[in-house]
Amino acid sequence: MDFEPNTQPLRLSADTVYLDPVFTETQSSSYLVKIYNTSNKNIKIPQLTLGKGEQSYFNLLIEGVSGKQFSNIELLAKDSLYVFVHTLGKADPNAKDFIYTDQIRLLGQTQPQSIELITLIKDAYFLHPGKVEKQVLHSVQLDDETRIEGFYLGDVNVHTQNTLTLDDSKPYVVYGYAIIPENQTLTLQKGTEIYFHENSGIIGLPGSSIQAEGTLDHPILLRNDRLEPAYAYTAGQWSGIRLQNPGKSQFNHVTIEQAKIGLQLENATDVTIRNTKLFNHLYSALIAVNSKVMGQNIVAAHTQNATVVLRNGGNYSFQHCTFSNTGLRPDQTALLVTNSTATAFERLTIQNSILHTSIAQSFMLQLDETTNIRFESNALKDTSKRNSNTSVYNYSNDLMYFNNILLDTPSLATIDFVDPKQNIFYYSSLMTHLIGKGDVEIARRIPRDIDGKDRSKSADLGAYQHIETTKE
Repeated sequence: MDFEPNTQPLRLSADTVYLDPVFTETQSSSYLVKIYNTSNKNIKIPQLTLGKGEQSYFNLLIEGVSGKQFSNIELLAKDSLYVFVHTLGKADPNAKDFIYTDQIRLLGQTQPQSIELITLIKDAYFLHPGKVEKQVLHSVQLDDETRIEGFYLGDVNVHTQNTLTLDDSKPYVVYGYAIIPENQTLTLQKGTEIYFHENSGIIGLPGSSIQAEGTLDHPILLRNDRLEPAYAYTAGQWSGIRLQNPGKSQFNHVTIEQAKIGLQLENATDVTIRNTKLFNHLYSALIAVNSKVMGQNIVAAHTQNATVVLRNGGNYSFQHCTFSNTGLRPDQTALLVTNSTATAFERLTIQNSILHTSIAQSFMLQLDETTNIRFESNALKDTSKRNSNTSVYNYSNDLMYFNNILLDTPSLATIDFVDPKQNIFYYSSLMTHLIGKGDVEIARRIPRDIDGKDRSKSADLGAYQHIETTKE
């Protein structure tokens, strides 16, 4: 079969390719570019090369061959050539974010053609057990008999930046399980960003603690390390944070996303969670077992099991929280309170909050003793009355249910959140049955919503004042 050198412009599927951001020395996903031969002749492309040649941070894959420069590529009449491109490069050490560009060039024809390549390479500290021949691994058995291997935070033999105080100088990328040693404290300063690879997470050993103190303008972020938009809302990409018998811990202005379980607390004696977002987790956003937790301005949403789970006793107080589960199974509730032990709940109080679900009952109580449980001034979805005249719970019990709004009809139960798929849980001025319905005395103890808006004079239910309220 004869092929002749190409002399005419070829049709390209794109003139510019924007590759998703990657961390330094981490390979991106591959992107496809198609080059079409629209003529009736079999042709050869004399040269197809990256503009920066062998020094380029981009790489090409053509017909199973990887490289940066190709010659005499044969292309049949009316056929197309698939060119896959990915990035693997180093960030500029003087910049957190480094825009890197190059070109795919088609040369040797009458009119040279090119496709622009643009990506963002982020600099980062990489925390991991070390190279294969020098790994620093510790084996830890968890309370449920699970055994994991990981590296101790604070062990500089792992990495010089592997300290117990992390800051915003660069993002951190974690490979494997980062373990907080017994009776040690992991401090996350404002603006800290931690990205976790698959099968990675944070494990706190007994007596350890986390002090994560972000601010409204400089929140703390913990999420997966896949930066492509396609993974932005994909659950279960890392394991999450698990603290066993921890010491006093706090989370303020923290976002935890895309884990299997966002935050798991076991026998915690004193944990405070404020202004915190827990989104897109595979199982649950928050699980607390026989723990003492105070939560204010928490938004937890998008899980495949119960969004918040409180189990086997404990002492819990939640104010101005939005717990939402948009799943379509009857067991996908916003709050599950369950007890399989003789340890009764010391207290569970939920106030000025929204418990929202798509189709399920918004909360489920699976326990015999409810004396110390109180729902006050909340919006609660109740689906049980739709099939009978009575609710599954006794809302006439004022000691347990006081001043709540029952979302027990389809019109009331549909909350007009702005864009829940993108984790925007403001509700609009159309939600008149929720706006201004919070108890003002409770709200004055938490006078600002999760975005810093004033709620002290007229309190909306949930973590947000509604969208038309201006920041004070």
